[in-house]
Amino acid sequence: MKRYLIPGLALVLLCLSSRPYAAGPGAFLMARAERQAQPRITMADAMEMVQRRAGGRILVAQEVRVEGRPVYRIKVLSSRGEVRVYYVDAETGEIR
Repeated sequence: MKRYLIPGLALVLLCLSSRPYAAGPGAFLMARAERQAQPRITMADAMEMVQRRAGGRILVAQEVRVEGRPVYRIKVLSSRGEVRVYYVDAETGEIR
């Protein structure tokens, strides 16, 4: 009996320390939801879409979150010298 006690405890601890269960039972579902929320459109694609629509020169592009969704914020200097900010939804490609 004692011969199996230490290996058995080691196995139990190993199983309990695995990533999805260590943070609680909902961690597995949250990890799956995060994988599904990955951007479908790359920042390069978003910059190209805005470039075609607005013309001018892109000054800054960054990924931000708006209401929990990934969005690209792209600042453009137009040919008239105006600075405009465009938001591209990283999941749908919608430009706002």
